[in-house]
Amino acid sequence: MKEKIQNIKLSIFSKGYYCLFLFLPFIYISELVDPVLIPRQIFLSVFVFFIGVLIFYWIYSKKLTTDFSFIKLALPLLLFAFIFSIIISTTQSIDISESLYVLSKVSAEILFFIITTYLLIQKKINSEIFIKSIIILSFIFVIIAMYQIFTIFISEKSIFENIEMIKATNGNKNSLSSILFLTLPFAVSSMLLIKPWKAASVVLILIIMFLFWIIQSKGVIIAFIIFLIVFLFLFLKFRKKSFNKDFLKIISIAVALIILLAGIVTIKNKKTFYRITNPRTILMRFTTWENSAQMVKDNFFLGVGSGNWQVHFPKYGLDKFVNIDKAVKDGLITYQRPHNDFLWICCEQGIFGLLIYISIFATVLFYLFKLMKKSDKWEDKWLYISLFASIAGYIIIALVDFPFERIEHQLLLYVIFSIITAHYYNNFKTDKTSKKTTIKLPLLIIMAVPVLFSFIVSVYRFSGEYHTHKMYDARAKGNWKLMVSEADKALSYYYLMDPMSMPIVWYKGVALFSSGNIEKALLNFENAYKIHPYNIHVLNNLASCFEKKKDHLKAEAFYLEALSISSAFEEARLNLSAVYFNMKEYEKAFKTIDKCQVNSDDPKYHSFLPVILSSYIELNVSKQNNIESIKKWSEIKNDTNKILNIYFESKKKNINFIQLILK
Repeated sequence: MKEKIQNIKLSIFSKGYYCLFLFLPFIYISELVDPVLIPRQIFLSVFVFFIGVLIFYWIYSKKLTTDFSFIKLALPLLLFAFIFSIIISTTQSIDISESLYVLSKVSAEILFFIITTYLLIQKKINSEIFIKSIIILSFIFVIIAMYQIFTIFISEKSIFENIEMIKATNGNKNSLSSILFLTLPFAVSSMLLIKPWKAASVVLILIIMFLFWIIQSKGVIIAFIIFLIVFLFLFLKFRKKSFNKDFLKIISIAVALIILLAGIVTIKNKKTFYRITNPRTILMRFTTWENSAQMVKDNFFLGVGSGNWQVHFPKYGLDKFVNIDKAVKDGLITYQRPHNDFLWICCEQGIFGLLIYISIFATVLFYLFKLMKKSDKWEDKWLYISLFASIAGYIIIALVDFPFERIEHQLLLYVIFSIITAHYYNNFKTDKTSKKTTIKLPLLIIMAVPVLFSFIVSVYRFSGEYHTHKMYDARAKGNWKLMVSEADKALSYYYLMDPMSMPIVWYKGVALFSSGNIEKALLNFENAYKIHPYNIHVLNNLASCFEKKKDHLKAEAFYLEALSISSAFEEARLNLSAVYFNMKEYEKAFKTIDKCQVNSDDPKYHSFLPVILSSYIELNVSKQNNIESIKKWSEIKNDTNKILNIYFESKKKNINFIQLILK
């Protein structure tokens, strides 16, 4: 952990990494749909490019060697294999733009790992630089989060009812919790540095523990407990014999008491800490995983294509969410990932992609275990124990959340991987790795391709999200012309769907439909269908266009397709009942609308129901050809309220409507 940096005490590379982590929390563009994801990918791409240029210049100036022998180690090879599995899975993609995005992001992240590992081995940067810079990063996030808590407090709002506001400059509160968790091994490792850093790390760890408890992210809390258990176990196994056991006891008892106290307060205040005690999110996870398991079964070897889980997910049905989150069955909430990185990768890249991903973590843990056994320096063992515990905790988070998606999480993860790989390479050089693997300058230039690709894709998506955000505003104001204009500006080969899994051309179709241009709306809805064939809103609007064109059979087919995905999707059911009514299929119209909830607040329900009921009764009366029935019907046929009251009574008593109205 105390490697000496050659040539100068703080090289230009070290300054570069300090800047990376210092500015990372401030990369936040509120004008985008997701204020952090794409901006931070652009930031990463620019950083990797300039560090790459510096490496190229230093190699050209003979200040660095072209020895990249470490890439023959298992971990770099597995990472290259992972990229290859992404490329192969892309052949199965419905929406190629999402696959290209994932490929661009992962390629930039792995290139970051390569150059970081290379600089560590070349001793142009060292572990201590990462420890200090990431502690600063963590403090920035913590300060912003504490300020947000203070803002809620002085506004006299309930902190626990407004927890979603506590996210610092991350996507959400869970993202904040998990990024703070990934800074823990660096905070723990800094305890062996000089006093200012040691004191700062203790304060930081205590604040992070407090934020874990306040934010109530169950996955991170479990990961933190796993971190403590693994850390303590390895510490006892590899500690120095001369280590002060009393100090260990004091620390262990203090941490145990803090956790116990937090647990007691949580249990006694279940309503306040309902996010921890409420099983609803767990049920949602399991239900999402159920659909994902079916997706794996249907696409076992090659997957559905990177970035395409969100496209296929509705295909496996939304009815199971009715009792968990009704907004899902209406398509008001859409899922972009299964909240399980391992299952996500298996769905998108198939079983081979999953095996590679698992092997990456297994290899890292293997490296760490060997390093812990070999190292004689307590400072190094302390670092390895911290990193091992953090990887164990990260795996827990990855099983219930999606850190794989977030740039900042992957940066910290790959820093950990780089430190481990560099230490392993320096300690366990074999005949295979000790033989120099030199990379010539032209090949080094080619290595810039992934980062340039990442930059191009992310710039296009940045523009897409910027105009999508403006498109949302235009839609809210009913400005259909502006909505079409912004949709056109948002669209590109690299950006076809918004972060909510809705095709951009669908929004354009909605604007055109609302302004009365049915022909162009239909064309856009058909294009949206090609991008997302299982989206119930795309199916619903496509059907509505066909109905406007009097093509009842096509309208019926697409409404039925939407209802096969979500039988509780009331809008499609009401529209289908109207199709049957227009086709004079009054019995089908009645049976369709009869499945709607009687307490529906949809204006269409209250508009369609009386008309369909009257037509359905007329049909049955004519079939019976009974004078008494005709007389009874003629007495009430103009009394809409009475017809509705009898209908609702039949639903309440579960009695046949026709029998009740004509008895």
